[in-house]
Amino acid sequence: MNDQAESLRKRMMASKRYKRNRAEEKASTPPMEEEKMQDIMEAQEEKHMETGKPADEESTVVSMEVLTEATEEEAERIPDGLVKIYAVVSGKGGVGKTNVSVNLSIAMADKGKKVLLMDADIGMTNADILMGIHYEHDLFDYLEGRVKLAEIIYEGPRGIKVISGGAGLLEMNLLDEKAQKTLIKDLIELGGFDVMVIDNGAGISRETLSFITFAHEVILVTTPEPTAITDAYRVLKTISHYELKSTVKLIVNKVSSKEHAEEAFEKLESTCKAFLSLELENCGYIFDDSRVEKAIMKQEPVILSYPNALSSGNIHDIAGIILDETVFISNISTIKQLGNRFMKIFGT
Repeated sequence: MNDQAESLRKRMMASKRYKRNRAEEKASTPPMEEEKMQDIMEAQEEKHMETGKPADEESTVVSMEVLTEATEEEAERIPDGLVKIYAVVSGKGGVGKTNVSVNLSIAMADKGKKVLLMDADIGMTNADILMGIHYEHDLFDYLEGRVKLAEIIYEGPRGIKVISGGAGLLEMNLLDEKAQKTLIKDLIELGGFDVMVIDNGAGISRETLSFITFAHEVILVTTPEPTAITDAYRVLKTISHYELKSTVKLIVNKVSSKEHAEEAFEKLESTCKAFLSLELENCGYIFDDSRVEKAIMKQEPVILSYPNALSSGNIHDIAGIILDETVFISNISTIKQLGNRFMKIFGT
């Protein structure tokens, strides 16, 4: 195991200790604070009375089912038909978010996962350019009945599948019930993938927030630049404010050194601990590598064009950390549940 992976595993252990300490602090909360916490919990209960269950109950039930089935003796691989969804976001453009999404998807495929990459950067889709492929149709063409689902799925490198969300995602709240049911049915029949990576647009938009809610995990990409760190914090603040996720994974891109990456992570982590109800997980860093730009000019992912580059090694390390089985199975859905999650966000 290289230095980066070992260092990050140590951080994960430190994070677990931090959680235990926080739990102990809560156990000794003064009576007045306990009353406040009870009020908040009761407010949350009232908020979800109409549905009859907490908003996160579905994901909790799925998680418990998977963890029950996947015992230590049986959890060598994720059972067929289960899907993990990752939303890749950034605070600003120019930090390499799409490049990370594409290369990370390929690295996951290299590790045995069947990957579906959705290019959901509304009006600015460019994952196709990085892979040298061309989209003729997008998700909205399918939803309006012009093409079949199979016709919007394109073959990407290393066997990954690619879908363009297209500008039509802006109108997905107008879907009728028939279109919703057709999408769910076709997703179930499609199957064949156990990881879905959604490359979102830069910054915070209605579509990005929807996909953050839709996904099981959020991966935030930033660089060490002060402006990028500031914008990344704004994304974290929004996620925390709307209580969309309790944990966000961070990748620091275009770093000059390991120390540079750790400094950027620690800045955001300390701020999250001080001001947000959000935990930040360090998923790794990617060196500022001139071969990344060369690969982009060749319209090839860097891990394929320059497999021995430092950045390529970093991306494979990150994929290994994210796909660690004990982490990977913590939140997951069946294909049918994926379709239902999709329509909860974009359906009528």
